[in-house]
Amino acid sequence: MNKKYCPTCKYQNSFNVNFCTQCGSKIIGESDNQARLCVLYGEPTGAVFLVRHGRTTIGHDSSNLIVLGDALISNKHAVITFDIENYKIEDRNSKNGVFVNGEKIKEKKLLVDGSVIKIGSTTLKFEHNNGSSSDAQPS
Repeated sequence: MNKKYCPTCKYQNSFNVNFCTQCGSKIIGESDNQARLCVLYGEPTGAVFLVRHGRTTIGHDSSNLIVLGDALISNKHAVITFDIENYKIEDRNSKNGVFVNGEKIKEKKLLVDGSVIKIGSTTLKFEHNNGSSSDAQPS
């Protein structure tokens, strides 16, 4: 069963709740087109993390908005930024790099619905139903 992790307290909630049952924080987006990362492989498998407008930091350290326990993930591994209409991911000088759709990125990389991100040994899927064609190809 899929679980949602609270962005505030990291508590594991059932998938069908809108607010954290531990701290009361909102854990779903304002609408169905809220971007999110789903953990396909790694811990916590099945977790769904919301991606904020602005900056969403990813790493091993608890100061990140998305904290992953994978030992191969750097403390401050990656950041996803939103600029008006696009989400892009960038490596934050991590030791093991960031891969999008099998390619190691060297600069900011555009994310589209269905992009597969590998950070350490963790595999994530970027989901964003923004009303655009599902035939869009990542650049």
